[in-house]
Amino acid sequence: MVELIAKERAEWDKVNWQQKVPTVIKSISNLEVSKAGLEELLVYWSKVLELSTPQTEQSKANDQPIGYYSNRSLDWHKATFSELLDRMDEVGKDKAIASFSTRYDREDVGATLKWLDWLKLTHPSMYAYLHPQAA
Repeated sequence: MVELIAKERAEWDKVNWQQKVPTVIKSISNLEVSKAGLEELLVYWSKVLELSTPQTEQSKANDQPIGYYSNRSLDWHKATFSELLDRMDEVGKDKAIASFSTRYDREDVGATLKWLDWLKLTHPSMYAYLHPQAA
């Protein structure tokens, strides 16, 4: 993960990535103390996992949300997830997921559950709000 962050930051400054390693190590310890920092580290960690796991086209397709949820930005996923949490507060988790399934699974049956599984793997901090015991 340090190497990935160092390479990214080295691109910004147009320097050798190895020069960035000490700074990255210091910044990681700073990131660990805040919720936003931890979320940023989780994003990097998911990139590390992506890079370290060779995937075939079939496994890539299986690891992505389907239907209405596919090809959306992270901000879209966050907003939609917030909407799900709000709905969950109103009617309960099972009914909220069922209402999302009714809305979004028309072309791809099971898209909402697949989306939640995808969130669990790629954005565990978000998923932890839905299932606090998973945190």
